[in-house]
Amino acid sequence: MRPISVARRRLHEGISYRLRTFAGGRLSSYCRPTSIVLALTDRCNARCIHCDIWKNRGKEDRPSLDQWRVLIADLKEWLGPVQVTFSGGEALLNRDTIQLLSFGSSLGLFMELLTHGFWEDQSKIESLALARPSRVTISFDGIGETHDRVRGRAGFVKKTERTIQTLKRMRKEHRLDMVIRLKTVIMRQNLEDVCEVARFAQQENLEVFYQPIEQNYNTPEDARWFTHSETWPSDTEKVVGIVKELRELKRQGLPISNSPGQLDAMIPYFANPAQSRIAIQSHSAHEPRQACSALTMLQFQANGDVIVCNAQPAIGNIKSAPIREIWQNRPRWWEGGCCLERRLNESHEICE
Repeated sequence: MRPISVARRRLHEGISYRLRTFAGGRLSSYCRPTSIVLALTDRCNARCIHCDIWKNRGKEDRPSLDQWRVLIADLKEWLGPVQVTFSGGEALLNRDTIQLLSFGSSLGLFMELLTHGFWEDQSKIESLALARPSRVTISFDGIGETHDRVRGRAGFVKKTERTIQTLKRMRKEHRLDMVIRLKTVIMRQNLEDVCEVARFAQQENLEVFYQPIEQNYNTPEDARWFTHSETWPSDTEKVVGIVKELRELKRQGLPISNSPGQLDAMIPYFANPAQSRIAIQSHSAHEPRQACSALTMLQFQANGDVIVCNAQPAIGNIKSAPIREIWQNRPRWWEGGCCLERRLNESHEICE
């Protein structure tokens, strides 16, 4: 991605971030989306222990290829060279994903694809690389059998590692400006492997981003989920020690993409999950002040629904209206009716 595009993207993100709270929030209505995710499918062929999306069944009522293309072009015209992330489910189960990725890249957007990498057909991965995404993020939750256990299928890690090697080869052969990132969820089942993933990333010329375990995706919100979850690390001292070790590994120069603040925010979360559960779920625990997600979040569901808060109903659908119109007419929850205060209060009551 060209340096001027990177600078524009960072300026856009910085301005919208500050408008949320500047002047007591009086300018917050001028915020634009900074977190843009297209969930291209609600289907997945993994069986992850920390996610229930794979349990979805039935035919999806997805937007057409042309409708997705119109959306992506509108985002570029409206917001400039912003980051757009393709997710799922497993995004590559949508046959249009690679074509849409190539289209977004051709417009100058910072395109990121999230995938589990569990693919026998490596020609799909070669085509993915040639779509020229700015970043491919691969779920990688442990070394060897640990990853298989977390992902729920035998041989998972071998196929994922093959995908990583294919991406590395394509990056070298075609001189692609493509970051290959691992994403590791810290949970009870992989504590022994968490730091080893960082060393693996360094060895393979990759980077890694860590996330603390959350409530299973695709399940009703449960403020006490961690009290009965099989994935929650019950040994607080051990998991906090691992996070501190990650901070030290980052200081030593290992390719850990988390900011120091993001790593630091995990420590109180693992010690008292009820206190910072909401902030962790919104990926804002490292920020000094929480703000309504409807100010900067923009998520598209597999059926075209538009979401600006995971605790509120959809605000529109791209099959029936342009995205800029949907955004401008969205409910002003940050002025009244924001669920953040209620959900935070519920968490505080649990702590007490």
